Amino acid sequence: MRHRRVILIVGLFLVFLGAPVGAARITNEPTGFNGYTWGASVAQLPGLTHVVDPKIGNPLPYVDVYEKPGEVLTLNGVTFSSVLYRFYKHQLGGIQLTYVGRENREKLIQWIEEQYGKLPPAERKQKQIEWHGESTVITLDYDVTTKLGWLWFTYLVLTPFDNSTTNTSGY
Repeated sequence: MRHRRVILIVGLFLVFLGAPVGAARITNEPTGFNGYTWGASVAQLPGLTHVVDPKIGNPLPYVDVYEKPGEVLTLNGVTFSSVLYRFYKHQLGGIQLTYVGRENREKLIQWIEEQYGKLPPAERKQKQIEWHGESTVITLDYDVTTKLGWLWFTYLVLTPFDNSTTNTSGY
């Protein structure tokens, strides 16, 4: 009996090592977000203004950050306190949404799962959760100290980081 138990524990350990950690698979790959298409230029997205705050705007070479003043965006009952649009070499490559409160994190998990794919149960308790697709990563993060959270949509084709040798799908 003890021998079987050891085999079961070792087997579960090996399965755990082979499974993607911290990531779910996107089953419905987005081509953008909220009507904005990946790769669009700033000129194609009316109403955006360049963020001039040096703590937010232009964080990396070739990256420009924009916002839409007065924009109110709500998903599954969660109203975001800010929405930032990140352009790499003048093309939309990412969107960062900021929210407040742990209860809103749970609402966003539910919405993301309905739109893009189920989260493995073990990943629900992670501080940062990711859903990986062929060219898009969705990241949900929450800081219990500040009670602030972030939802990121990142189009890997238009990121300042070299993803050519990285398998982001988790498989």
